[in-house]
Amino acid sequence: MASSADMTTVRMRAYLNLPLVERCRELAILIDESSTAELQHVFPALIDSIFGVTNNIGWCLHSINLKRTPHEYEVLNHFLGPQGPIFSLCYKLLPDCYLKYDFPVSYLPTKIKSMLEEGIIPPFYSDKLKDDQINRLPCALSMNPFEYYIFHFAYHLTNPWLQLQYSDNVWMNWETIYVQLAHSYLYHFLPRDNSPVLPIIGPYIKKTPPRKLMQSPDSKRIQTPRLLKTSILTSVQPIPQNVPQQQCLPQVWRSETVVQVFLDFWLEYTEENKLISQLNSPLTASLPRRHSIHSGEHIRLVRAFIKTLHEFANSIRGDKSAMDELKRVILPSVQGKIYTFLRKAIHHWPLDSSFRLILEAWLSFIQPWRYIPELEIINDGGRTDEDDRGKIHDPSRWISFIANNLLAYTAIFQQLLPRFMRTDLVAPKNALMLFRVAKVFSQPYLASIISEVENYMDDAMLSRGKMSSSQWSAVVRQQIVELEGPTYQYVPMFSTTTLCQIGRLLSIIKQSHLTATSIIEALEKRRIERKLLRLIWEFFNGDEYSNDEIGLAERKRVPGFLANAQQQLIDIFQLEDTPVVAIAPDQDYSDSILSTSFCHQSYMNSSMDVSRPGVFVPIQNERYNCRYIEYMGDPELQPVYTNECAIFVRYLYRFCALINSKYKTEIISLYNRNGFIGNVARRILRQPTTVIQLPKRTTNGFSLGDETCLPPRLSLRILASHNFLLTMLVGAFIFYLMDYGISLFILFCFCCWMTYIIVGAVCEPWLPRLYINRLRPNASVFSIN
Repeated sequence: MASSADMTTVRMRAYLNLPLVERCRELAILIDESSTAELQHVFPALIDSIFGVTNNIGWCLHSINLKRTPHEYEVLNHFLGPQGPIFSLCYKLLPDCYLKYDFPVSYLPTKIKSMLEEGIIPPFYSDKLKDDQINRLPCALSMNPFEYYIFHFAYHLTNPWLQLQYSDNVWMNWETIYVQLAHSYLYHFLPRDNSPVLPIIGPYIKKTPPRKLMQSPDSKRIQTPRLLKTSILTSVQPIPQNVPQQQCLPQVWRSETVVQVFLDFWLEYTEENKLISQLNSPLTASLPRRHSIHSGEHIRLVRAFIKTLHEFANSIRGDKSAMDELKRVILPSVQGKIYTFLRKAIHHWPLDSSFRLILEAWLSFIQPWRYIPELEIINDGGRTDEDDRGKIHDPSRWISFIANNLLAYTAIFQQLLPRFMRTDLVAPKNALMLFRVAKVFSQPYLASIISEVENYMDDAMLSRGKMSSSQWSAVVRQQIVELEGPTYQYVPMFSTTTLCQIGRLLSIIKQSHLTATSIIEALEKRRIERKLLRLIWEFFNGDEYSNDEIGLAERKRVPGFLANAQQQLIDIFQLEDTPVVAIAPDQDYSDSILSTSFCHQSYMNSSMDVSRPGVFVPIQNERYNCRYIEYMGDPELQPVYTNECAIFVRYLYRFCALINSKYKTEIISLYNRNGFIGNVARRILRQPTTVIQLPKRTTNGFSLGDETCLPPRLSLRILASHNFLLTMLVGAFIFYLMDYGISLFILFCFCCWMTYIIVGAVCEPWLPRLYINRLRPNASVFSIN
C-alpha cells in the first residue's frame, strides 16, 4: 500500500504537467493540505521544475510579462511571491534543522569556485560545504529550504542554459515576472519602513558544525565577508529592553541571506579568458559557456539591487537592533564588490547605446542621497520635488561615503573620458549619457568634497597636523590597495592629466555641437522645401531623415544636451572656457547622415518595384551614393518595409499561401497558357522566381548553398503599402462626400484594375517584356531564411 508521501509525490508530478494557471492552483492546495513529512521529498523536484536548472527553461520566468500574458503573470506573482505558497512551503519545512538540500558547487559563481579550489572558504559558505568523499573537494552546499530556494532563484539569472535559450531576447526582457519577483524579494526582505520581515518565525538553529577557515596571504582582500558579525547573529544574544522581539535574529538571517546570495551571483563579472579556463575546472560540471557581457535584464536588476541597498541603509534609526546593525554595515560590506563589477563591466562594454544601462547603475551607486526617506527631505528643505531628491543638502553626512568609495567617483569617471571621446556624441542617446554624467558631478558640494578628500591624500597636508586628514587619507589608501592592488597609481580627478583629457573632450563636444546643429538646419531646410503630398506621405510613413530611425524632434535635443554638458564640465573643473582652437562641424559625418536620407528617398521611390526586391544602403567612402542590396530569398518572406503595414503583410501572405497551395496546378496551367487568357494570368500572377540559399556557418561547418525555383503564384503584398492604403482612403472619402458610397468606389476601383489588366494583356505582344528572370550581376546579395 502506497504511503502518503508517495501519494504526494504522484500528485505533484501530475500537477507539474498541467497548464501554468491550473498547476499553481493545484500545487498551492497540495502545499496547504500536506504535512512536512510528505512535502520534504517533493520540494527539490518542485524547485527544479520552476527554474529548469539543467538544459531547460523551467516555468519561463524570463519570458512571461504583464503585457503579453497578464493572467499567468499575476498567478506566478502570487505563487512565487515572498508571502505566497512557495515561501509558505519553505517556512513549513524550516523548523526541521536536520532537513538539508544539496546545491551543486558547479553552479556557484566563478569567483567563489576559484576560492574553494585554492582552499579559501568564505565565511558565508563555511557551515554549508559538503566534501566529496573520494577526492575531498567541495561538491555541494548543504542548506535549509529557504536558502535552497534563494540560491536557485539567484542562479536562474546567470544559468548558462538560460542564456542559450534567450540569446535573442536579452535586451527585451525588462518587464518579466522574474524582474517583478526580484523587486518583491528586495522590498520584502530589506524593509525600508522599519517594519519586520513577515511572517514572524521562530529562531532558526543550525546543526552543521562550522569548518576551520584556511588562511592565505591574500585572504583578507579576496574573501567574501559575512555581513554581520557572529556575535550579532547568535541566538543567545541578550535582547535590549526597548527592542521588540520581532526585530531580532529570525528576521535578520533571511535578509542577510538574500543580500549575500544576490551579491555573489549577480555582481560577479568574469572576463572571457577566465570563463574559458573555468570550463576545465574540476568543480565545473558540463555547463555551456556563459557570456561575459550581461543581459539588459541582469544590469537592470543590479541597478535595482543597488538602489534597494541605499534605501535600506538610509532607513537606519539607531535602535541597536540586529536589523539596524545590518543597515549600518551593509554598504561597507558590499561596496567593494559593487565597484569591481561596475569597473569591469564598463571596461568591457561595447560602444553602443546599451551602455546607458550600466551607466545608470553606476550613477545610482554614487548618489546615495537620492534614496533617503521622503520625510528627511521635507525636514531639510521643506520641499519634496524630484530636483531636491537628487541633491546633496548636508555635505558632512555624505563625506564618509564618498571617501570610502572615492575610486567609484574618480577612477570610473576617468575611465569614461576616453570612451566619450570615441563615442558618436551627435547621436541623441550618447549625448544624453554625457549630459547625465556631467549633471551628476556638477551638483552642489560633490566636486568640492572629492577635491577635499583628494587633498587629504597629499603628504604635505599630513604634516600640518590635521587629524581628519590623516583619517581620510588612511581610508582612501586602504581602499586603493584592497580594490586595485598595491601597484595601482592613483591619478587625482583634478590633476593636470585629467584636465588635459577634459580639454580634449570639450573640443570634441564643441565640434559635435556644431555638427548636430548643421544637420538639424539642413533637415529643417529640406522639410520646408517639401510639398504638401510629401508631408502627407511622411505623416503616414514616419520621418525617413535618419539612418538609425532617429526622428528630427529627437535630434533637436542634442545641441541642448551637449551645450549643458560642456558648461557643466567647465564649472566642475573651474575652467575658463573651451580651449581656443579652430573647431568646425564634421562635414563628412553630416554628409553621411544627409546622404543616407537621399538613399531612403531612392528606396521609397523604388520600393514597389517587385522585380528587384531589396534595400539601398549608403557607400561609406563616397557622398550621396548608394548601393542596392538585392534580396535573393523568397520575395514574400522579406522583412516588412517601413512603407508597409505589417498586419496587412502577414494576413495577405497567409491568404495568398492558402490560394497558392490549394490551386497550385491550376495557377501553373493558367500562367503557361498561350493566348489572351495566358496574357491576363501573367499580368496578375507573379512570375517564377529562383531562390538562392547561400552557405551559412553552423556548428558543423558551412551548410551547402542551393537554388530553388518557386512556381507562378498569387501575390497581394503590394496592397499592404502605405501609398496604396492612403490612396484608397482618400478615394473612398471623396466618393463618400459625393454621396456615391463605399461599395460603388470599390466597384469603380475593380473596373479600373480590370481595364488596366485587359489593355495590358491585349497590347503585350507589342510591349517589351516587363519581367526578366535573371539576376543583376553587380548586386550584393544576402539571404533570410
